[in-house]
Amino acid sequence: MKKAQIYLLTILSLLAFTTGFSQETESEEIVIETVDKEAFEAAIESGDYVIFDVRTVDEYMEGHIENAKSLDVLDDQFDKTISNIDKSQKYLIYCKSGGRSQKALEKMKDAGFVHVLELEGGYLNWTK
Repeated sequence: MKKAQIYLLTILSLLAFTTGFSQETESEEIVIETVDKEAFEAAIESGDYVIFDVRTVDEYMEGHIENAKSLDVLDDQFDKTISNIDKSQKYLIYCKSGGRSQKALEKMKDAGFVHVLELEGGYLNWTK
């Protein structure tokens, strides 16, 4: 009987260890970062991302990256809006030059998003 108990404890210990290891691996899959224009463009081309322009609606109307959706980070409803969208989806964000999108990146990270790429230098960098 004692051998069976030791065997069972060994198996349970092994399961506990591998479960803990698995959780660490999942947390390493979180990607919240600023990327250069080339990486941003490659992400768009992959078709795996939703693109958010976090500038004002007026700025968005003056010109934006194709297929981008307007989501003004300065709007009072920004936090509420991001709390209601799929956190596991992959997102791309940009603003005019990087300041507001950095703010949006932090808010999205705090809200539990797992994959958000911000365009370094913003729309001004995109249109160069």
